Amino acid sequence: MSARHAASLALLAVVALATGFVLAGQIKAQLLTPSNQVARYQALVRSVQELEATNADSRRQIAALRGQIDALESEAAARSAETQALRNQVSDLRAHAGLVAVHGPGVKVDLRNGFPGPDTGGQTGYLINFQDVQDVVNLLFAQGAEGVAVNDRRITPLTAFSGSAGEIVIDQGPPQSSPIRIIAVGDRNRMVAALDDPSELPGIRARQIQFQLHMTFEGSPNLSLPPYDSSLQITHVSPA
Repeated sequence: MSARHAASLALLAVVALATGFVLAGQIKAQLLTPSNQVARYQALVRSVQELEATNADSRRQIAALRGQIDALESEAAARSAETQALRNQVSDLRAHAGLVAVHGPGVKVDLRNGFPGPDTGGQTGYLINFQDVQDVVNLLFAQGAEGVAVNDRRITPLTAFSGSAGEIVIDQGPPQSSPIRIIAVGDRNRMVAALDDPSELPGIRARQIQFQLHMTFEGSPNLSLPPYDSSLQITHVSPA
């Protein structure tokens, strides 16, 4: 073998070796790339999973907060309803006590003195008295009146009637006498029917015949009552 031939072989060996290194590097690079892609994909999957877990926790927190808000709103609504119910109850009590002006359908009753008979012997049965007024007021309340006023003086559950010889004293007010106007707001039909019933108010009806005592009434679709205009306090007694 000549030296030239040996050099050629050596050169070929060097080229082959270099080519082998290059091919090995390319093969190695090709083998590493898919591995890196898998790693990146796995990292992305982990990120997505972590994000989904975070979102799930957030959704649970939001749901819990919504539940708390709903509970608070329900509680506030219940309190509001209770407050409104108490306000309505207070309003009803104030109206029942005569402390507020009211209006609505009702009746007007007019009472006036009659005429003394020739044989009355000084009796004053022809005069309207406090018992007559009290009887009419009681009848109206029993038949659906929700508020009553006598000569524009509001009647309350504590109202007292007194008087003598044709004078009517309501509570501690000034004496009043005929004519007397009683206005009641409430169930108009029931009150009118009761006033028209000859079995009711027997004392007044008897004196209507004997002394021409005057009692008239009429229903109305809208009447007004003033509020009570005096103190409800009891000033002359104390608890035992």
